[in-house]
Amino acid sequence: MNVDSREKFGAISAMSNLAFATGKLLVGFWGNSYALIADGIESIADVFSSLVVWNGLRVADREPDAEHPYGHGKAESIAGLIAACALVVSAILIGINAIRELLEPHGVPAPYVIPALIAIIIGKEILFRWLMKGSEASDSTALKVEAWHHRMDSFTSLGVLIGVCIAVFAGEGFASADDVAALLVSGLIIYNAVQLARPSLDELLDRDVGEKLAEQIENAAKETPGLVRLESLQVRKSGTQHLVDVHLEVDGNLTVTAGHAIAHKFKDKLLSQEELRISHVMTHVEPAGRPGR
Repeated sequence: MNVDSREKFGAISAMSNLAFATGKLLVGFWGNSYALIADGIESIADVFSSLVVWNGLRVADREPDAEHPYGHGKAESIAGLIAACALVVSAILIGINAIRELLEPHGVPAPYVIPALIAIIIGKEILFRWLMKGSEASDSTALKVEAWHHRMDSFTSLGVLIGVCIAVFAGEGFASADDVAALLVSGLIIYNAVQLARPSLDELLDRDVGEKLAEQIENAAKETPGLVRLESLQVRKSGTQHLVDVHLEVDGNLTVTAGHAIAHKFKDKLLSQEELRISHVMTHVEPAGRPGR
């Protein structure tokens, strides 16, 4: 996925959150649904989160420079972490508002709030699936968090819908049902936000990316003439790209020039395989068969 496509995902997500927030607030105010008003306030926070993700993607796609020789990919992980934290803050605000409304009696929401909520849930689910497709195509942690932000928002609206339906069809005695639903959903959002924050934290802390990519790199080493084996291999993720540090062994009787040429062929092989998404390879040449090896 190219740079413009990734930024388009972020920009459309931000604009859609603004539209949904406006719709929720208007319908909630006119329809006497305090839970929907709270949901709309949470969606305003989503706008901020979406803008953070969008700008994170823009920064992450900048080319390496003198001050950032490894590129700017970590900006995407930071954006994803901020978005996950914004989810937690939003959930806490929803919970606080729900508790406050439970303690204050209010009227039954208007019936037309129900179809409005159904439309919101469908729209949010469509956005979730669209953004998840984009995140999988680009292996973007920030887009994945943003996608799940929409899914959690749809869960919130579903909880509100259940509560509103109970309040509307069961009568005045159940007017606070939508507040109870909002309170329960806020706990679910916090749990999922913590799960979504982990990949961003892993990338910021340079956690190893796993065995699949390592196996592909090992296979590339076996296909490189003159390369005896990989002594050590570390791979970390930066944005959508991978950074590789590798110690490789060659025949100890080779000249420095010959050893360097083998290392360069291996490096070029890794950088040429676009599916690996490797942007940087640091090689160190070791003589094969050294004592203790």
